Amino acid sequence: MILSVSRRTDIPAFYGDWFVNCIKKGFVLVPNPINPSKIAKIPLQPLKISEKSVNLLGERQIETSGTLEGMVFWTKNPEPFMKHLPSLGDIAYYFLYTLNPYPQNIEGGLPPLKDRIESFKKLSKFCPVIWRYDPILITNGIDADWHIKEFEKLCKELKGHTKHCKISFVIESYSGCSKEVHAPSLADKHKILSAFSRIAIENEIQIEACAESGDWSRYNILPSKCIDGEIFEKLLSTKYESQGIAVRRKNNKIDGQRKYCGCMPAVDIGRYDTCQHACNYCYARKAHPQSMLDEPKGDIYDRKVELEFTYTPVPH
Repeated sequence: MILSVSRRTDIPAFYGDWFVNCIKKGFVLVPNPINPSKIAKIPLQPLKISEKSVNLLGERQIETSGTLEGMVFWTKNPEPFMKHLPSLGDIAYYFLYTLNPYPQNIEGGLPPLKDRIESFKKLSKFCPVIWRYDPILITNGIDADWHIKEFEKLCKELKGHTKHCKISFVIESYSGCSKEVHAPSLADKHKILSAFSRIAIENEIQIEACAESGDWSRYNILPSKCIDGEIFEKLLSTKYESQGIAVRRKNNKIDGQRKYCGCMPAVDIGRYDTCQHACNYCYARKAHPQSMLDEPKGDIYDRKVELEFTYTPVPH
């Protein structure tokens, strides 16, 4: 199981203590986003692999316990969570860090941009950090030229600290999206992405489009996989290399996601309406403000989870 922490709220920014406590308890309770009275109890036992010989020929077999293979953290401010990184032990993880240059009226409640850039650089010393410049929107004072100028500044700052930048365009139909922000026109999309491509290449960063229907391959922009099986395959292969174990993913596409989403299967543990950032384009604002610390009420059932990778001994 890959744990998504979380698409629905910013756990590293606001609920780090809560999350670490869940790992210590060995489970987390997650209300169903559609029917909150149905509460999934998700096990959080880290994967352990042990080896045993099965015959005199020396053929090898492995045994596994636990199901938590890795974690993806989604955040706009990882600084409060950094103190917890050592407590994660040897669990494989990486961060998706949304770093936008928007003013406070677009993204409120965030530290100054220069501080977030420094947090990005500091975090990249612990694990892979994937940059999200997301979503790209147009509003008063923010046009295509503004994005190109600001994107270039950020690329120069983040060069050498990330290899990937994931982009998408704002979706105006989301209930939490302000009427004051709009997606770029098709002409502006081409103008922005053409410039972004050139700038990213100059700074050794690969741009990937998140769940976008357009074909941007002419600009060297690839389809995105935010929860990326290839990244985890590398992280887990490195982790178990000394044990002589080959790691391969079973699948790299999650069922039920948006049509153009390339994410691998993962279990999200967040709740909508619990993020304290004041972003005026947010898809995670559904009803009334809540907190991840609120005790869920309803019927608890054990959520079945399984390994998303295969672990095979490499013959000596």
